[in-house]
Amino acid sequence: MRLSDNRHHRHRFTLATLFLLALGLTAFGIAGLSSQAKAAPVSLQFDNGQVSIGELFKERKILPAQDTFPSPDLPTPQRTDIELMGTETNGQVSFPATTNTGLQFPYMYVLSPTDPTLKVPLTFRLKDPGLTGTYDAATGQMDLEGQMDVIVIVGLGANPVDPLIDFGTPPLGPFARCRIANVPVDLSTETKAPFTAQRFTGGFGENGALTMSWDDLPDAVIENGNAEQEGLCLEQLGVIIHGSGGLWLSNSVVNPVPQPPVELTCADDLRLCPVPTFVEISGTRVTPKKHRLKAGQTTAFKVKVTNSGTEDSIGTKVKLKSSNRKVKVRKTISLNVPAGSSATKMVKVKVKKSAKGKARITANASGFVSSATIKIKARKKKK
Repeated sequence: MRLSDNRHHRHRFTLATLFLLALGLTAFGIAGLSSQAKAAPVSLQFDNGQVSIGELFKERKILPAQDTFPSPDLPTPQRTDIELMGTETNGQVSFPATTNTGLQFPYMYVLSPTDPTLKVPLTFRLKDPGLTGTYDAATGQMDLEGQMDVIVIVGLGANPVDPLIDFGTPPLGPFARCRIANVPVDLSTETKAPFTAQRFTGGFGENGALTMSWDDLPDAVIENGNAEQEGLCLEQLGVIIHGSGGLWLSNSVVNPVPQPPVELTCADDLRLCPVPTFVEISGTRVTPKKHRLKAGQTTAFKVKVTNSGTEDSIGTKVKLKSSNRKVKVRKTISLNVPAGSSATKMVKVKVKKSAKGKARITANASGFVSSATIKIKARKKKK
């Protein structure tokens, strides 16, 4: 058969077509990967919140903030909730500090532990680079890490045009403030104490709660304040903030899930401490105390041992002894003595035919000694 002259051209055309198809598929795949990796804007809104700080502030409500701020020295806050703006990429989330300024945080307050009518203003500020973490859409689990400053307002500042102004309504600049700087943030839907967290059940950041805990907080430092305000910051606030605590921030959840009841231990209540168990042999008794026997006879004594301890005494050894070599008794017996009770055992004593006089039978258990006496009547000699 004669091959067609166009075979070579058709082969080159086929190769070129396959090459272009592969190139197109590759480009499509790259475009697909690029679209998958594209960051999507997300927001995280907290409309309810509580905080515990040391021993004096326990489960204090801070969100929602009031639309009219409680302090006469501060204007109305810009918002009543916290709203973080960020991005999400394949489960990786980021909330940069540069886009989450004071505009995203309200002024909140906690009631003074010494004066329940005094409202202590506070707010938060993220530190660079912000909060980063993960979100699992399938389970609703979220974890965020970073740092923030906790800022407590203690009045109008010494210098109302302080250059330390961040974006907020009103800005921090005019106020004297105690700054608790570089507080580690470890917010999670999995934290269990001092507040119980909840996974999000309504989608990203919807209907759930993030919580964090700490063992201690950094020292507070005064900013833009006078000597009196510095004293408030270092002496009063400094005492309050040191100690364990935590933060609870939620979306559409009004109150945290109640903490499980704390089971008291021996360290909390001495009555719960286990009673130590011990063996205490506290007495030995041999009865009857007196016997009258003829030489060649056999008798028996009752040996009683008492255990005043809280643990059974197993195999308690009782040493036996006769003062007369002609009166025979076994060297030891073994008793199981229950806790707080006693046990007895009969012991045989044999008087030889050649015995005469007296014999003292002694029982010794753990140093407690008791005895009985045998008076022997000698046998008459045959004429």
